[in-house]
Amino acid sequence: MDVARNEIVRLIDDLDGSEAIDTVSFGLEGVDYEIDLNDAHIDELRGSLMPYIKAGRKVGAGPSRPQSGAAPKRSSRDDLVAVRAWLVEHGYPVKDRGRVPVAWVADYDSKSPNPPQAVVEGTEDGEQPKRNGSAVEAPVFLAG
Repeated sequence: MDVARNEIVRLIDDLDGSEAIDTVSFGLEGVDYEIDLNDAHIDELRGSLMPYIKAGRKVGAGPSRPQSGAAPKRSSRDDLVAVRAWLVEHGYPVKDRGRVPVAWVADYDSKSPNPPQAVVEGTEDGEQPKRNGSAVEAPVFLAG
Protein backbone atom coordinates (compact mmCIF):
# COMPACT_ATOMS: atom_id res chain seq x y z
CA MET A 1 0.00 0.00 0.00
CA ASP A 2 1.41 3.41 -1.02
CA VAL A 3 1.32 6.13 1.59
CA ALA A 4 1.30 9.80 0.66
CA ARG A 5 3.57 12.16 2.49
CA ASN A 6 3.43 15.94 2.52
CA GLU A 7 6.27 17.90 4.08
CA ILE A 8 6.12 21.63 4.72
CA VAL A 9 9.32 23.59 5.03
CA ARG A 10 9.08 26.86 6.92
CA LEU A 11 11.93 29.33 6.48
CA ILE A 12 12.90 31.49 9.43
CA ASP A 13 14.75 34.77 8.85
CA ASP A 14 18.29 34.27 10.15
CA LEU A 15 18.54 37.89 11.29
CA ASP A 16 15.38 38.46 13.32
CA GLY A 17 13.51 35.15 13.56
CA SER A 18 10.52 36.30 11.51
CA GLU A 19 9.12 34.24 8.63
CA ALA A 20 11.55 34.22 5.71
CA ILE A 21 10.50 34.08 2.07
CA ASP A 22 13.69 32.84 0.42
CA THR A 23 17.21 31.54 0.86
CA VAL A 24 19.75 33.95 -0.61
CA SER A 25 23.22 32.82 -1.70
CA PHE A 26 26.24 35.10 -1.92
CA GLY A 27 30.00 34.82 -1.83
CA LEU A 28 32.90 36.82 -0.46
CA GLU A 29 36.62 36.12 -0.76
CA GLY A 30 36.11 32.63 -2.14
CA VAL A 31 33.60 31.57 0.53
CA ASP A 32 29.96 30.93 -0.39
CA TYR A 33 27.18 31.75 2.07
CA GLU A 34 23.43 31.11 2.29
CA ILE A 35 21.00 32.98 4.47
CA ASP A 36 17.22 32.76 4.92
CA LEU A 37 15.68 36.24 4.79
CA ASN A 38 12.34 38.02 4.72
CA ASP A 39 11.41 40.50 1.97
CA ALA A 40 12.77 43.57 3.76
CA HIS A 41 16.12 41.96 4.58
CA ILE A 42 16.52 40.66 1.01
CA ASP A 43 15.99 44.20 -0.32
CA GLU A 44 18.42 45.55 2.29
CA LEU A 45 21.12 43.00 1.39
CA ARG A 46 20.75 43.54 -2.36
CA GLY A 47 20.70 47.31 -1.90
CA SER A 48 23.87 47.18 0.18
CA LEU A 49 25.70 45.03 -2.36
CA MET A 50 24.47 46.77 -5.53
CA PRO A 51 27.27 49.38 -5.78
CA TYR A 52 29.84 46.58 -5.50
CA ILE A 53 27.99 44.32 -7.94
CA LYS A 54 27.77 47.11 -10.52
CA ALA A 55 31.48 47.93 -10.17
CA GLY A 56 32.62 44.31 -10.01
CA ARG A 57 33.19 41.67 -12.68
CA LYS A 58 31.28 38.41 -13.01
CA VAL A 59 33.36 35.28 -12.79
CA GLY A 60 32.53 31.88 -14.27
CA ALA A 61 30.05 29.60 -12.60
CA GLY A 62 32.61 26.79 -12.42
CA PRO A 63 34.36 25.64 -9.28
CA SER A 64 35.87 28.50 -7.34
CA ARG A 65 39.62 28.67 -7.15
CA PRO A 66 41.55 29.24 -3.94
CA GLN A 67 42.27 32.93 -3.32
CA SER A 68 45.57 32.32 -1.55
CA GLY A 69 47.41 30.93 -4.59
CA ALA A 70 48.23 27.43 -5.66
CA ALA A 71 47.52 24.45 -3.47
CA PRO A 72 50.47 23.24 -1.44
CA LYS A 73 52.53 20.59 -3.14
CA ARG A 74 52.31 17.07 -1.86
CA SER A 75 55.50 15.81 -0.29
CA SER A 76 57.10 12.51 -1.12
CA ARG A 77 57.94 10.07 1.65
CA ASP A 78 61.64 11.07 1.40
CA ASP A 79 60.73 14.74 1.80
CA LEU A 80 58.69 13.91 4.88
CA VAL A 81 61.79 12.67 6.72
CA ALA A 82 63.48 16.03 6.13
CA VAL A 83 60.29 17.92 6.98
CA ARG A 84 59.85 16.06 10.28
CA ALA A 85 63.51 16.56 11.21
CA TRP A 86 63.31 20.30 10.56
CA LEU A 87 60.02 20.61 12.45
CA VAL A 88 61.41 18.77 15.51
CA GLU A 89 64.57 20.92 15.41
CA HIS A 90 62.39 24.04 15.50
CA GLY A 91 60.11 22.99 18.36
CA TYR A 92 57.08 21.50 16.59
CA PRO A 93 55.39 18.59 18.42
CA VAL A 94 55.79 16.18 15.49
CA LYS A 95 55.04 12.49 15.81
CA ASP A 96 57.07 9.81 14.02
CA ARG A 97 54.04 8.70 12.01
CA GLY A 98 50.82 10.17 10.70
CA ARG A 99 49.77 13.40 9.10
CA VAL A 100 51.77 16.60 9.15
CA PRO A 101 49.58 19.75 9.11
CA VAL A 102 49.83 21.78 5.91
CA ALA A 103 50.66 24.93 7.89
CA TRP A 104 53.71 23.21 9.35
CA VAL A 105 54.86 22.01 5.91
CA ALA A 106 54.44 25.59 4.66
CA ASP A 107 56.65 26.76 7.54
CA TYR A 108 59.26 24.19 6.46
CA ASP A 109 58.98 25.25 2.80
CA SER A 110 59.46 28.91 3.71
CA LYS A 111 62.09 28.05 6.35
CA SER A 112 60.24 30.38 8.70
CA PRO A 113 59.74 28.63 12.04
CA ASN A 114 56.39 29.41 13.62
CA PRO A 115 55.93 26.52 16.04
CA PRO A 116 52.63 26.21 17.86
CA GLN A 117 52.66 27.71 21.34
CA ALA A 118 50.42 25.00 22.76
CA VAL A 119 48.77 21.89 21.46
CA VAL A 120 45.19 21.49 22.62
CA GLU A 121 44.74 18.14 24.30
CA GLY A 122 41.65 15.99 24.08
CA THR A 123 41.18 16.15 20.31
CA GLU A 124 38.97 13.39 19.04
CA ASP A 125 39.78 10.97 16.21
CA GLY A 126 39.82 12.77 12.90
CA GLU A 127 39.99 16.22 14.50
CA GLN A 128 42.95 18.32 13.50
CA PRO A 129 45.38 19.59 16.14
CA LYS A 130 44.91 23.19 17.24
CA ARG A 131 47.49 25.93 16.73
CA ASN A 132 47.49 29.12 18.76
CA GLY A 133 43.80 28.71 19.45
CA SER A 134 42.69 28.29 15.84
CA ALA A 135 42.34 25.21 13.69
CA VAL A 136 45.34 24.08 11.69
CA GLU A 137 44.84 23.76 7.94
CA ALA A 138 44.11 20.42 6.31
CA PRO A 139 46.75 17.69 6.67
CA VAL A 140 49.23 16.71 3.97
CA PHE A 141 48.61 13.25 2.59
CA LEU A 142 51.69 11.49 1.33
CA ALA A 143 51.86 9.19 -1.65
CA GLY A 144 53.60 5.85 -1.43
